[in-house]
Amino acid sequence: MEGEVEIPSYFVCSISLQLMQDPVTLCTGVTYDRESIEKWIFTMGNNTCPATKQILNNQELIPNHTLRRLIQHWSIANSSMGVPLIATPDPPVDTNQLNELLRDIGTWPAPPFRLKGLKKLRSLAEKSETNRRCIASSEAPAAMISLIESQSDDEDETGCSYDVAVACEEALGILHSLIPLPDKTLDLFASAKCLASVGSILKRGTSKARFHAALLSQTVSRKVLERFVMNASDDLIEGLLEVLTEEVCEQATVAALGVLTAITINSRSSRKKAIEAGAVSALIELLPDQSPEKKNSCERMLCLLDVLCGCTEGTAAMADHAMGIPAVTKKILRVSQLASEKAVRILWSLCQFSSSEHVMIEMLQVGAVAKLCMVLQVDCTAKTKTKAMEILKLRSNCWKNSPCVPSWIF
Repeated sequence: MEGEVEIPSYFVCSISLQLMQDPVTLCTGVTYDRESIEKWIFTMGNNTCPATKQILNNQELIPNHTLRRLIQHWSIANSSMGVPLIATPDPPVDTNQLNELLRDIGTWPAPPFRLKGLKKLRSLAEKSETNRRCIASSEAPAAMISLIESQSDDEDETGCSYDVAVACEEALGILHSLIPLPDKTLDLFASAKCLASVGSILKRGTSKARFHAALLSQTVSRKVLERFVMNASDDLIEGLLEVLTEEVCEQATVAALGVLTAITINSRSSRKKAIEAGAVSALIELLPDQSPEKKNSCERMLCLLDVLCGCTEGTAAMADHAMGIPAVTKKILRVSQLASEKAVRILWSLCQFSSSEHVMIEMLQVGAVAKLCMVLQVDCTAKTKTKAMEILKLRSNCWKNSPCVPSWIF
């Protein structure tokens, strides 16, 4: 196999330490594999030559055809030893090719042409960083967003047609491959019309479309939060909740939780919409199933639940759910310090906004009060201990006669 063959050192990329597939030379005269040096410069944002540490006067990557041919001849000569053949790389996409492709994509209502063009564009975007930058700086992102927005025009009571659904999936996949998105694209995606369409896709789109829509929403909300929050629609909030309840995938779950937290923490009206859409109930029912491997999503669920319980509507929904207090209590001292902090804060909000006696009795019966006492005696953050003590003192009249509460607390 290849491991048994000694690769000439000048065929090896000094970044990846692998045989170069597409050698390119920097202005410093040093040659690297295209994929590795593109990640170094364009993805990681470095402006120096990795080998010489010199500042790059320009970022031009010149194909080293001579070295590539030598590598190809060597790979052919050693193919019997398991060395893979090195193919001649496709040239980067140019403006004329891209414009022609965008014209083909725009020939709706001829779905085969449109879908074929979309698949080709996505393939080009995923092929190299050079292609990605060229596509990102063209009219392609705006065209993809227009296509996503148009899906609502084709939608009826049963949802959009199959061709439109697949076209939206490809358009979202293309935008996802272009992350980090240009500022202009971020603004377009965060428009009211686009977010309404994204909400519809999150509710009724294909699994892949919903995955890309959730991750794109997370990216855009982080960059243009104010605009995103202002234009967040009911459909978007409901769609994000459906991604959670249907558990599309772990990445989509984490993204949806992040977006919902960003929306609800910055907008009281959106918080109420989320509560009315059943967010509190959905989170409570998902919490017991969070295994240790899903610590990240469990922490995010508790963070979102903490935000939702920051108002009377949220705590009312929490108190009304039979599993509310037990599910949150169970996470204290079992997941992480952050999870414990958020769970204690949720119980604190419940005690602040709910005066119902049955809630206080339930906290005692399910072990929440005992857990709060434990928090004071174990290694927790100062914030968590302070909140736990505030809860115990706030409701001391309800629990002071309980044998599980030490008298020194009061």
